[in-house]
Amino acid sequence: MCELLSALIKTLICSFIMKVSSIFRIALTLLTFAVPLLVASWHGKLIVLLVITWLFLRAKNNLRVKEWPFLLILLALNIIHLLGLMYSENLTHGFSLIETFGPSIIIVWIVLSSDSVLDEKSIKSFIISFVSGVVTLNLASLAFISKDLWDPKNLQSNIILANQHIVSIHPAYVSLFLSFSIFFIIDQYFPLRTVNRKILGWVLFGLVVISAYLIWINSRTGILSFFVAFVFYSFYRFRGRTRIVSLSLLAVMFIVIFSVPFSKERFINTPRQVLFDHTLNQSSDPNIYPLLARKMIFKSSLDLVKWPEILFGYGTGDFRDVLNESLKQNGYHALAEKSMDQHNEYFAQLHRHGIIGLGLFLSLLIIPFRYALKYRSPLLAVFIILFSITALFENVWSAQKGVTFFALFCPLLMLYARNRFEGDVDNKTLNPSFESSPN
Repeated sequence: MCELLSALIKTLICSFIMKVSSIFRIALTLLTFAVPLLVASWHGKLIVLLVITWLFLRAKNNLRVKEWPFLLILLALNIIHLLGLMYSENLTHGFSLIETFGPSIIIVWIVLSSDSVLDEKSIKSFIISFVSGVVTLNLASLAFISKDLWDPKNLQSNIILANQHIVSIHPAYVSLFLSFSIFFIIDQYFPLRTVNRKILGWVLFGLVVISAYLIWINSRTGILSFFVAFVFYSFYRFRGRTRIVSLSLLAVMFIVIFSVPFSKERFINTPRQVLFDHTLNQSSDPNIYPLLARKMIFKSSLDLVKWPEILFGYGTGDFRDVLNESLKQNGYHALAEKSMDQHNEYFAQLHRHGIIGLGLFLSLLIIPFRYALKYRSPLLAVFIILFSITALFENVWSAQKGVTFFALFCPLLMLYARNRFEGDVDNKTLNPSFESSPN
C-alpha cells in the first residue's frame, strides 16, 4: 500500500513538473515575442511570470563550468552599479539604471540553469517567436503610414513615425532586431534545397519582409553592423561557391541601398560633410543632426577620460550629468539642455565605473564570442558582433529593450550552440559517416 501511494505521489509530482515546464516555455515564448513589441513595463511583468514558473519548476542547477564566468561577470557588473551609487550625487539616474539593468542577472540565471528543459528544439521555437514579433511590428506599422507621413525624400522617418504608434523604439534597435532575424533565417534554412517545401514560402516571405524593412529604416548603425556581421558569417560558415554567392548577394544589397539618392546622402555625403567641415556647428537636417551631435558628444566624452576618474568613473548616477557639463564647457549648450547620454556604451561604462566597468563590459562580449568559436556557432558570433557595433552608437544598457534582448538571447544562444555541437559530436560517434549540420 505504501509503495502504491509513493508511486502515485511520484506520478503526480512528475505530471505537475511537466505542466509547469510547459508554462515556463510559454512564458519564455511570450517574452521573446514581446521584446520588439511591448513597452518596458510589460517586459517586467513577463519577467516576473518567468521567475514564478521557474521557481515552481525547481530546475536543477545545470550551469556548466564554462558558463559560470559569463554569469559571474554579469553579477560583478550589477554589483559595481550598486557600489557606484555610493559616490553618486544624482541617485535618481542611478536607481533608474539599476532598475533597467538589474533584471539581466535574473534572466541569465534562469536560462542557463534551465537547460534540462531547454533543448535545441525549444530554443529554436523561442527565436522563431522573436522573429515573428519583429515581422508583426513592422507589418503592423504599415497601417499607420498615411499620406502626410509619406515623404520620398526621407523614407526613414516614415517607418519610424509609424512604429511610434505601436511602441517607442529607436531605429538602431529595430535594425538590430531585423539583422539578427535575418541571420537566424539564413542559419536555419540555407541552403534552400534542404528546406521543407511546406515552409519554404513562409521562410522566403519572412526574409523578404525583414530585409526590405532593414533597408527602409536605413539606420547607419544598423546597416554598418549588418554588413560587418554578414562578411564574418560568410567567411566563417560558408566555403567555396556558397561563400561567393553569399558575398555577391551582399554586394547586390549594397548596390540597392546606395542606388537610392536618400541612402547615398545619408551614408556618403553627410558623414563626409560632418567629419571634414569643421565650420559646421549646427543643423536641423535629419541626416546631418544625429552625426553632428554624436561628433560633439564624442569630443566631450573624450575630455572626461582623465585621472583619477579613469579608475573608478564618476558614479552610477552622475555619468550623464558630467557629460552635460563637458558639453557646456565645449560650447554645445543646445545638446546639454537636452540632457544627452554618451550614445556609446563603451564611453558610458568608462564614465560610470572607469576601466573596471569597461573591462567587465568587454568581458561580457568576449566570453560568449569565444564560446561561439569553441562550439562553432556563427549565429552566436554574429549576435555578439551586431550588439557590439550597436553599442558603439547607443547606450545599450540604458534601454530596457537592449538589456532584455542581450540578457535573454545571449544565454539562449550559448545553450543552443553547446547542445547543437554536442549533438553533432554524439552523432559522429555513433555514425562516423554523419555530416554535422551547419551551425
